[in-house]
Amino acid sequence: MEKIPVSWSDQPNPIPNLRTRTFFITDHPLDEQVLKNGLDKLIRNYWRKLGARLVQSDKTGLEYHLPHVFSDDYELFKWSSVSAGYSYGETYPLAKILHPGNDIAFLPAVDTLDRLARPQDWPYERKDEPPNSPLLYIHLTNFSDGAALVMSVPHVFADQGGVANIVKAWLAVVEGKAPPEMVGFKEDVLGGERLSTFQVKQDERIGRMRIRSKKDQALVVGRILLDMAKEKETSWTVFLPLRVVNNLRDKVKKSLEEKHPLADEISNGDIITAIFTKLARLNLKSEYTVSLSSTINLRDRIPELKAEKGEGFIHNAVHYATANFTISPSTPLHEIVLQNRTAVNKALEPTDIQAGVNMLREVAKSRQLMLICEPHHKLYSSSNWSGAWQEIDFTKAAPEYYDTTSYHKELVVLGESKTRNALGRYRVVIMCRTSEGFWCDFAAPVKTMDLVNRFIGGDPSLESLLGSTDAEKKP
Repeated sequence: MEKIPVSWSDQPNPIPNLRTRTFFITDHPLDEQVLKNGLDKLIRNYWRKLGARLVQSDKTGLEYHLPHVFSDDYELFKWSSVSAGYSYGETYPLAKILHPGNDIAFLPAVDTLDRLARPQDWPYERKDEPPNSPLLYIHLTNFSDGAALVMSVPHVFADQGGVANIVKAWLAVVEGKAPPEMVGFKEDVLGGERLSTFQVKQDERIGRMRIRSKKDQALVVGRILLDMAKEKETSWTVFLPLRVVNNLRDKVKKSLEEKHPLADEISNGDIITAIFTKLARLNLKSEYTVSLSSTINLRDRIPELKAEKGEGFIHNAVHYATANFTISPSTPLHEIVLQNRTAVNKALEPTDIQAGVNMLREVAKSRQLMLICEPHHKLYSSSNWSGAWQEIDFTKAAPEYYDTTSYHKELVVLGESKTRNALGRYRVVIMCRTSEGFWCDFAAPVKTMDLVNRFIGGDPSLESLLGSTDAEKKP
């Protein structure tokens, strides 16, 4: 039995207790046996670590236990399936998610999809796992003209970029190809000397990922607990059409032309982050200071994870950009966009990545809850994994009888990783993008969500966000 320590980069609190649930939705059925055989071959012949077990360790928090040889009766992964026997169009949540329409739409939340497509006896969190649980749980629902493939993995094992790499390697094997070599099988890639020995100055981490004093931690967490007790929240999958996002980006760029050197670097991710930063607190009438964080995928950004190395790395590879600034109902969209883009560019500097990676590991060792927020600030964050799924093509696993040459809707991928009762109002997740638009996981207090619905109903282009957006003026 091999015993492999779990990297501290994978263990910031609460990640050790999380299982990431990812839903791959296609408008063609999938060949169950082809997929099942392909995953078995991937694990036995190439990426053996996928078949390991997670075990508590006194020294390193968690470690993988991996047999030297997989016996015939060893459970490499948990697999289940069901054949619906009818069109996915008869299942409202799936039909709406695959066909959101041409305008901004409030689609069924991930939790709704979870109740529909994930077996309810699966562990929601790692603490719910039965003894000797495999890392991978897979469930396939086949319809006559579509499929929903659900994958659940411990967050300590893979972030969403890692989940995407697992699926790409899996489909490569299905196609008869060899996947990239697995990176980080035993070695702690982000714990290497270049990154882990970088000296971090604590006074320079104010407003960023850092270990807070007990007093500061109590103030930050206390505000969240008060929020939780005061207002219930609701969540939706919000579809933003590409034309709406592109239009706002063009207008923001134009407003910044010849005024700021970053104008040409503004991305759709910056625009979406700014949109939801505004909408999340549409109920507030006064100004406040926000700590706005964005997750950065380190694959292909650092020497350790360049090119094929990044394609073979499945563990957590993240860094965080944070902007701290004052915002009010009248703050125009371009100011938030610029704050976010400036913070992201700063976070992409090599020394900032080194400091951030090192600090995240120290936060993990401290067991302090991972929150990027200063006392008396409000927090909000954005994660954008929509680019991770772009090269995934499940038509390779379609049944032979099914015509895949005709037009098909693009793959839609939704997912989340949180504890059962965690609040979602402090973050937006840009889950997926296609040529149609973006699917975003968004939550807010019930009254605020009502305001958001009315706001979008009165301004489906969101152009009023470019100027004053006082919620009181909206119908």
